[in-house]
Amino acid sequence: MNRRTVTAAAEWLGAVAALAVAVWCWNHARVMSEFGPVAPGAPSFEGTAYSGSWIAVAAALVAVAGLLVIDSVRRLRPGPAGEPAEPAPSPENLGLADGVGPGTVEHRGAE
Repeated sequence: MNRRTVTAAAEWLGAVAALAVAVWCWNHARVMSEFGPVAPGAPSFEGTAYSGSWIAVAAALVAVAGLLVIDSVRRLRPGPAGEPAEPAPSPENLGLADGVGPGTVEHRGAE
């Protein structure tokens, strides 16, 4: 196995772990409370309250898991020439003078 495959497998494991923690957070977001009868002879009832903090953490974890899956697929999917996708070259490798804007500009066809 090469480094790409190991990294993608680690991202999948991280995504599964994030989803497991998201389910745990979602289940802790709901708080059930039982209330006794208001008047003699009236039935008791249950109330449900939701904690927005737990729901927000669960939603953020689902988003992180999705990003991990997307990145792992990008790592494993071959590029246009059948080679794995590689990161874009840095500005220093493009021959730009200061890394900002184009270096020398060729005007082909203009005389």
